[in-house]
Amino acid sequence: MLTEVRDPPSEANGRRPTVLVVEDNEAVARVLRFCLRQAGFDTSEVAMGRDALSILSDQTPDAVVLDLQLPDGLGEAVLDWLHRREMQASDSPVWVVMSALDEETARRRFGPLGDHFVSKPFDPWDIVAILRTLLATKG
Repeated sequence: MLTEVRDPPSEANGRRPTVLVVEDNEAVARVLRFCLRQAGFDTSEVAMGRDALSILSDQTPDAVVLDLQLPDGLGEAVLDWLHRREMQASDSPVWVVMSALDEETARRRFGPLGDHFVSKPFDPWDIVAILRTLLATKG
């Protein structure tokens, strides 16, 4: 298996960008953690929407990777929080949602997701690339 290491993202202050991964499948979270850290991100992971909302109310990561279908049913609440924050604050995190739903079904259920949507199964390096692009266009 080839490990792909990319140049780490850089912040003006030299710190590594932080990513909150909200994913209940431990295997998926582990692969994302590995790829994101190899690419120069710091990560934290939670498996429930309520835990993500708690973290987001206390601190704002640079990015969020969100599974829409969480066991506690709060993936949509986290997505709503991200949408509201994006409209209200310049320090809002960039975000990517992932789902086992196909894009059309996800769009019907959760609204337009545009370039922020990745269907499972996915290549974790695609998530890295999307986050890099979103962070670069934000900054």
